[in-house]
Amino acid sequence: MLAAYFNMTGIAEWCAFIASIFLLKKRTGIWRLFILFLLFTIIVETIGWHAHFYLQKNNNWIFNILLLVALPFLIWIFAKEPMAKTKTKLYGIATLFIIASLIDMFFLEGFVNYAAYCEVSEDILLAAVACFFLYNILTEEVFRDLFQYEYFWLANGLLFYSLGNIVLYSFLNGLRDFYQATCINIYSEINGGLNILFYGSLTIAFLCRNRATK
Repeated sequence: MLAAYFNMTGIAEWCAFIASIFLLKKRTGIWRLFILFLLFTIIVETIGWHAHFYLQKNNNWIFNILLLVALPFLIWIFAKEPMAKTKTKLYGIATLFIIASLIDMFFLEGFVNYAAYCEVSEDILLAAVACFFLYNILTEEVFRDLFQYEYFWLANGLLFYSLGNIVLYSFLNGLRDFYQATCINIYSEINGGLNILFYGSLTIAFLCRNRATK
């Protein structure tokens, strides 16, 4: 059971959380909120794991809550970037996502079922926001060392993670059939790899933020 908790995703989350505690000092500003965000993520994962393996109960509802928190938080972080030119639109996207997700969870898919539509919508929106942000910083006239820029690593990790999730969910049924036929869980391996990519990029972003604010 512990192996199911400390899988690739769980280890990546804990590593990023520990890194955030050491790297995101008071001077790093709003980025310190990543400590609370990662702690919340770990709490959700822990409750979900405990409900599934020990209580044998439905744990979809707790992950639905995480879906409602993740996109607004990440978009808010992007909106606080000094060079951001679309703050109002970003806030509008986050608000519409929350409203649409609540409608989906309570009136369509149900709160006790995993909100797959919300998951795919979140991935598409985050990929679009990250892509647009990367385009803006790559085409800006001023010189910027991207490898020392925390927002570049955040956007880069989000873009590849979200695009990977979109592809993963597109073939979800096929991967389930393959698992039932071969007992090879390709979904978990790919999902774990995507989480390592995202939390690894996030950790590099923390390091860049720490250096930039010294």
